[in-house]
Amino acid sequence: MERCKEYFISKNASHLVERIREFDGSSATVELAAVRFNCNPAQIAKSLTFHQRKAMSKAEAKAHQRTLQKTQRQQQPDEGSDGVSASGATTGTPPDSNVVMIVVAGDAKVNTTKFKGKFFSPPRMLKHEDVEALTGHPPGGVCPFGVREGVRVFLDVSLRRFETVYPAAGTANSGLELSVDELETYASNLVEWVDVCEGWLPEGAGAAAGVTDA
Repeated sequence: MERCKEYFISKNASHLVERIREFDGSSATVELAAVRFNCNPAQIAKSLTFHQRKAMSKAEAKAHQRTLQKTQRQQQPDEGSDGVSASGATTGTPPDSNVVMIVVAGDAKVNTTKFKGKFFSPPRMLKHEDVEALTGHPPGGVCPFGVREGVRVFLDVSLRRFETVYPAAGTANSGLELSVDELETYASNLVEWVDVCEGWLPEGAGAAAGVTDA
């Protein structure tokens, strides 16, 4: 949380520091955060972190593909925690990659096809134990404020249907309310808006079933 506060102060946004709320209990998931803020779960702005593979030459790409195929054949008998998740995203730490943070609505899930179309690689989420070292924030408190310099931040269009949203504030028991315009203004290392999610409902349709964790 202190990292967020220092970042806001550096951006002459002390008014946002005053909005940060620290809770006695956890706000680490969409459901818990919605209870803490007494808001629509879809308004919780969850920050999802992925590895984006750096550009490779054709020769490097072919060699990498051969290595992947060999590894997949060797690991085929048992699928561990690095396998495909329910949303189609995989976990693990590939070499030569950048960190991408996508801030999405609480009822949105990343669409694998859309993600690959935008970032030219499948969605591969950061491992739980790597999140804080790579982003600057611990799991459950990840947000787009005061992130490490190498993290590229994107905002998903699923957030645009709301006037206000509720991201975390750097810890698993904190957050703040701000407008979507303020989110765009103060997000660190912001690149652009993207459309890489599915499952979210139009404004006024209510929260979607099967909301995923923040």
